[in-house]
Amino acid sequence: MYLATLSVLALLSLVNGGLLPNYDPRIVNGEDAKVGEIPYQVSLQNRDSSFHFCGGSVLNANYVITAAHCVFGKKPNQIKVVAGTINLTQPNSVHNVQTIIVHEKYNAADSWKNDIALLKVDKPFIKSKQIAYVTLPAANEDIHANDVATVSGWGRLWQGGPTTVSLQRVNILIADQAYCKYMYENQHYNIYDSHVCAYDPTAEKGSCHGDSGGPLTVRGKLVGLVSWAMGCALTDYPTVYTRVSSQLDWIKANAV
Repeated sequence: MYLATLSVLALLSLVNGGLLPNYDPRIVNGEDAKVGEIPYQVSLQNRDSSFHFCGGSVLNANYVITAAHCVFGKKPNQIKVVAGTINLTQPNSVHNVQTIIVHEKYNAADSWKNDIALLKVDKPFIKSKQIAYVTLPAANEDIHANDVATVSGWGRLWQGGPTTVSLQRVNILIADQAYCKYMYENQHYNIYDSHVCAYDPTAEKGSCHGDSGGPLTVRGKLVGLVSWAMGCALTDYPTVYTRVSSQLDWIKANAV
């Protein structure tokens, strides 16, 4: 459970930055993704060890979009991007990171507000059946409570359990924003309009450790980036995502 006495310094030092205590960000109760099903999904890895630590999406030929807390404090030469695969033992397209762009108003101490970053890679992504650019939503495009959303990644299969080399995906539901805000305000966290929440109120499904920064899509469009949550795929506390439609101007200004 959340420790009310946790200091801001401790919050900032948590593994994966945007994760509350006992939040294990993996895909829970998902299924193996098929070849070409999520062609924009990438794995962020330590360049020296090939350790997968976060997810992301191919934005265009030169950029990946992910969560700020995944790369905050890291140097470009520490990270590589693996694209074009559903199996991490078969890294078909490997790209070193040249530049890390973290949102200038990213604030881990205030509910991980503006938890978004861009990674410029050293060589362009080449489109294929396995690699495609993720589709962004329109600025005025609404998503509603109970819309079906898909989240994907290579995180742990259950809390404290093993990681997986096979890309996992699972369908969940967009949460009512007022409900999400109410639940987290009780724990002294803010839910802003720049957040979107999703979960399954009937079964433990969703993202956990290793899935941060990965895509949440509705009708094939990137509506969220895995950011933080009270617990792992809980049925009462939704997972909180960075709302991509609120960041379109920032994306356009920086992905150049």
